[in-house]
Amino acid sequence: MNYRLFKKQIESLIPDVKRFAFSLTRDRDNGDDLAQQSFATSLSKFDQFKNNSNLKSWVFRIVYTTWIDINRKNKTITNYKKMVQDSHLINDNKGNDILSLNTCIDYKKPVSLLAEKQRASFHLVCIEGYSYSEAAAILGIPVGTVASRISHSRHKFNQYFSSRRQ
Repeated sequence: MNYRLFKKQIESLIPDVKRFAFSLTRDRDNGDDLAQQSFATSLSKFDQFKNNSNLKSWVFRIVYTTWIDINRKNKTITNYKKMVQDSHLINDNKGNDILSLNTCIDYKKPVSLLAEKQRASFHLVCIEGYSYSEAAAILGIPVGTVASRISHSRHKFNQYFSSRRQ
């Protein structure tokens, strides 16, 4: 693959990468910064991309490792209390809303209860639609760990929504 085609394919991932970055940072500005830094890294590592690989997974892995590096470097945890502020941030590639505003409102609180690692697994599997094995490859963890994190996430969601019904 030549660099021009590679760059064009990377640019087509901008909405997905921004959504994932926002999911990790919980802040639009920090998410944009993370996405931009990840794109720069992706482009600079053009020669490391294997042509038969999934480009989106490769870029998502860069986003995730960049986010970890930023958190380690700053030795602070990004404020995760800022949840989905604009429902249009959760959409499919065609720009159609997947979740209604009411669903986003219901989604905010239980997602805020998840640990940061659970949130990353949850976003990749439940929002982006990756399989457990694809999410595991992106996050660099075993498939069983992804499955465990999703299971814990579902348990927290069930607890949250059960308590609201009472």
